[in-house]
Amino acid sequence: MAKNIQIRQAHESDCAFLFGLMPTLAGVPRPDWHDLKAMMAFQERYISETLGAPAEDSITLIAASDDGQALGYIHAHPGKDGVTDESCGYVAIIALEQHGEGQGAAGLLMKAAEDWARGRGCRFLSLEVFATNKKAVEFYVRGGFMPETIRMVKPL
Repeated sequence: MAKNIQIRQAHESDCAFLFGLMPTLAGVPRPDWHDLKAMMAFQERYISETLGAPAEDSITLIAASDDGQALGYIHAHPGKDGVTDESCGYVAIIALEQHGEGQGAAGLLMKAAEDWARGRGCRFLSLEVFATNKKAVEFYVRGGFMPETIRMVKPL
């Protein structure tokens, strides 16, 4: 575990790092009907939209080691609870470099997103994860997330 992981705002100079994590994001365990090419296109589209026109009050944070090396990032933006329609925080992306795993960076990024959501007066922080991405699901459950709905898909 790294002695000092700093969480900081992302800067324009971090764009190459963020785009560099596309293969990691695209390569997560996913449903069989989404191939790697589709996942890469999705990630590129999503990251471009997120960075090009971020939602008002959104955050993009970088976890960096004590020597300044970027380990991972998180992007969160305001959302709406599907039941109460109240404002909540929504984690759109969290990704780590392979060398950043196991150091506590993901937990610190999630805590920062929780703090951001609480600071906005939100009672909830939500996210979506592929059901096939067991490692991520387990991480979120350990962090206190609980399933609320299940989106079902039938390939045709």
